[in-house]
Amino acid sequence: MEIDTTKPHIGRVYDYVLGGHHNYDVDRRAATEILKILPTYPKWAKLNRWFIQLVGQQWSDAGITNVLDLASGLPTQGHLNDYLPDARILFSDIDPVSVIYGQKLLAERPNMRYVQADLREPPPLVAAAAKFFGAERRIAVGCIGIAYMMDDDRLRDLLHKLHAFCARGSVLALSYVVPRDASASQRLNGAASLAGATVYPRMPEEMAALISPWKVQGCRPLREWLDLENFLTQEEHDSNPFDMQGLIAHHGG
Repeated sequence: MEIDTTKPHIGRVYDYVLGGHHNYDVDRRAATEILKILPTYPKWAKLNRWFIQLVGQQWSDAGITNVLDLASGLPTQGHLNDYLPDARILFSDIDPVSVIYGQKLLAERPNMRYVQADLREPPPLVAAAAKFFGAERRIAVGCIGIAYMMDDDRLRDLLHKLHAFCARGSVLALSYVVPRDASASQRLNGAASLAGATVYPRMPEEMAALISPWKVQGCRPLREWLDLENFLTQEEHDSNPFDMQGLIAHHGG
């Protein structure tokens, strides 16, 4: 796997603002510039991570035994493997750094695997999932921290193919960005472009249509899911052009 350290990568920038160490100087410089535009970015990154933990606990309580996680980042402390230690989990990411370190972290966990996958091209991911899970297709799918990095056509295609792969009784957890004003997309993408990324804010009704035929069970701001209504100061809330929402859906097959 080739690792390009000359350009920032949004996943490594995310790792840095969460306090991780699997990033490079180019990523740290990009993060510094992004924080000038979106100073609340670390808080939103933490909310995403905490939502993963909430979902992991819920899936553990529900007896989930098979998990496919998308754009996983590093399965370090507080990831799904902590909450579902006995489940079969297939982690995935496009970033070679995350894949290499992830494989090392999971080397002694035979029930877990980490594969490199480009979510814009779902067939190789689906093939890897078919090989890993075999005939068991009742799966919990984690799509946290990535849906807002995909355009409508690619996100719809990905979730449609995963729905076709999964069996009735499967579930989906997803986070996405909701614009709070007309300037949201411009401001978000001004920051994201510093890491070579594009962000796609969406309204709840737009997201519900995109994930079909998955059926929405619950959808509300991450702060509400996590019972953190005062997580942002009033000034941070008023100056922020977007909100982050969490969505739970079922297969509906």
